[in-house]
Amino acid sequence: MELISAYWHQILFLVGAIIIAVRLESEVKAIRKDLDTLTKEINRRDTYVETVKQRSELDVLNKQVSSLWEFVNKLRDKFNGSK
Repeated sequence: MELISAYWHQILFLVGAIIIAVRLESEVKAIRKDLDTLTKEINRRDTYVETVKQRSELDVLNKQVSSLWEFVNKLRDKFNGSK
């Protein structure tokens, strides 16, 4: 009992440090889990955005190709003498 009464402040400090360390570890694990979830969500959204961008680019290219073919067909018709 004399040992506890002589070193109570060091014992209290160690117990407090252990409790704080355990709580900090659990908080870090929870934050890491949230960060992983957010990272997956961002990657999924980036993939969706890239897909939408590629789709719009394909639509533009398809329109350009169609316009070129129409132009070629009009030139062919013009050179062949039909209207």
